[in-house]
Amino acid sequence: QLQVHQKAQYEAKLAEQRLEHQRKVQAQQEAHAKRAEEMKNKQEDMKRLQAETLAVAGMRNAFNKMNVVIPENFDSLKEQLLQKMAAELEKCGSQKAAVQAEYEKAIEVGQEKVKFVLEMRKKNEEKMKEAELKREEARQNAKKLLVELAALVETAETAATKFGASVKTLCEKTDLNSESAVNKAVTKVEAESEIASEKANAAMSFIATNGGPIKVVGTIKKKDEDEDTPNFLTLQRQASTAKNSIDDNNSKIKAARVRFLAKAAANDVVKKHKAIFTKYDKNKDNVLDRKEIVALGKGEHGGFTVNETTLDMIFKVMVGDKAKGVKFEEFMRLQTAVGIARERTKDLERRAVREERENELADARKTLQGNIEEVMLAIKGASTAANEVGNQIKNLPQKAKDMKSADMMKKSEEFEEATKSAEEKLQAVGEEVDKFGGDDVDKDLQNWVKVEKTKLVAHKKNVDNIIARAKTAIVSFKAQAAKKDQVEVQALFTTAMARLRAFMASEKLTPAELFKKVAGGVETFDKDKFAAFLVKAPKVESEKEGEDIAEEDFARAFSTLDEEKSGSVSDETFVASLRKLMKVIKDVALTETLSLTDAKSVRRLGIGEAVEVLEGPAKEGDLSRVRAKALKDDLEGWVSVAGTAGTNFLEEGGGVFKVVKETIMTECFEIDGGSKVGSKVGESTRKLKPGELLEVRSWGKKQEGTGLTRMKCKAKADGMVGWVTTLGNTGIKFCELV
Repeated sequence: QLQVHQKAQYEAKLAEQRLEHQRKVQAQQEAHAKRAEEMKNKQEDMKRLQAETLAVAGMRNAFNKMNVVIPENFDSLKEQLLQKMAAELEKCGSQKAAVQAEYEKAIEVGQEKVKFVLEMRKKNEEKMKEAELKREEARQNAKKLLVELAALVETAETAATKFGASVKTLCEKTDLNSESAVNKAVTKVEAESEIASEKANAAMSFIATNGGPIKVVGTIKKKDEDEDTPNFLTLQRQASTAKNSIDDNNSKIKAARVRFLAKAAANDVVKKHKAIFTKYDKNKDNVLDRKEIVALGKGEHGGFTVNETTLDMIFKVMVGDKAKGVKFEEFMRLQTAVGIARERTKDLERRAVREERENELADARKTLQGNIEEVMLAIKGASTAANEVGNQIKNLPQKAKDMKSADMMKKSEEFEEATKSAEEKLQAVGEEVDKFGGDDVDKDLQNWVKVEKTKLVAHKKNVDNIIARAKTAIVSFKAQAAKKDQVEVQALFTTAMARLRAFMASEKLTPAELFKKVAGGVETFDKDKFAAFLVKAPKVESEKEGEDIAEEDFARAFSTLDEEKSGSVSDETFVASLRKLMKVIKDVALTETLSLTDAKSVRRLGIGEAVEVLEGPAKEGDLSRVRAKALKDDLEGWVSVAGTAGTNFLEEGGGVFKVVKETIMTECFEIDGGSKVGSKVGESTRKLKPGELLEVRSWGKKQEGTGLTRMKCKAKADGMVGWVTTLGNTGIKFCELV
């Protein structure tokens, strides 16, 4: 029974599974059929939409034709649209109403277009009629102007013809033998020229004034117009021809006048010569004999006496063997011969004067040449001296390497003296050069003197350049000496400070106690006490073996310590120079004792603080420690310089501040207590600009009343010493530790 029951259950389950499978298959078939139906409907909708779009596009293309319609084709286009609407409107589907509205709008646009075209045509016809009236009016005006121009041209041509005939008659005259006759005849013709020119100019002026309107319509004839109406181009050409003819004839008048006047002048000359000939023909035999020729020379050639040689030549050339003298036909040649003889005689006289003058100039030039040579010799002397100095200076840069600054300065002074001597010599020469070319020089020698003076000036300028180069080299050498002096002084100062620190360490003195020893119990010490103490102080390892520093050398180092240039050093400056400062670069504890075992902390030092080393360094196990004073609050204690793992807590520095906001340096601690900078008495308080570096001399402390933190320091830029505000009463920083 159990098996039968299980079998029945199994078969029932199989039947149920088959039924479920059949239901799923049937559902899939129905879904597939539905999707196929939807796709078919969608395709039909797409085809219908495409047909509708094409129909609408076709209708709109037809409507667009109404935008360019004209009255002549409006009715036919309207009929075509009506037919297309009947055939295609139903195909527009959902857009049928819109297409219908567009059709009505297109008909309306076409009607408006036709109306507009008709109006424009009417306006254009009216404008054309108006333009035609204006053209006709202008044509009639041009015709009238042409008639006036024709009359003017005819008058100008008549006057030009008459004037030309008068000019021709004038040019053919042969009886104008005097200037008055020439002027009378020419003046008469010129009067006709003025009349003809006036007529021609009137015609040309009329053309210039009225040519514009005539050119536009005046040369265009209507079919029914008279053939005899004047042509503008022809009239213009005729007027121009008349004007050119008058101008040509005026040129002929001028040429004729010149020709007639030249002929009249020649006749006058002949008459004049005839009168002279007759004047000296005393015996009235129509020839000039020897005696009469001599009289001619004296009377007509400035008192010149014709000698026998000239007379022989004249008679040989101009007088025959049987003739008694020179005929009038040869009178012009006679005058020329006498003139030539006179000029030859004058040439001989001028030559003698010239030779005398040349000898005089040669003597003066010789004297001046001697003076020039003396000046040139002086210039060469100055040049030799300058070159000698210059050659010695050339080797100075190499020698300077092995010279001390004092020797370099001494050498510079020697070269300056030699250069000054050469310069004075050259200056004296320059004064002599300036004297050349004055008013006392003959004007005929001034150009020569000017050239020679230019040569002297050029030579002098060369020497000036040599001296200038020498002076420049000396200045450079002195600057090099000054720079070397600074290096030497700094080295001496470093050695001096090293000796002082070594002495202070060996004697276990503080900087203040050492100051008392150097000063001998007084408030300041001078360079003599400073140098005397250092000479006796023990040498340090950094000094060269066998090299002793003299007392005067240590005295040179004193200037670096004397910051206020007062000739003495106070304990404040001395202590500030000797103290050793360090800067905290990593937070570290300040303790009461050297040993860290059970050491009590004074306080913790922060990054950026500065401390003054009072003792050490000393070893505490693997640590390097120093006894120091925190400059922020003057607390003292021991601090580690470096840790066991190589970590550094302190480093050299802490004595230099940088200006971060513009402030001022004053003489006194009180901000209003003084107006002078301490190291430069007499100079006004100066501003400190951001970026300037300051060396601490007295650490910052707060000023009562103002709340400002003030610090005494030395400006690295110029060495000035004074008080500076480092922190404002509102917390603004003016200076910060570098």
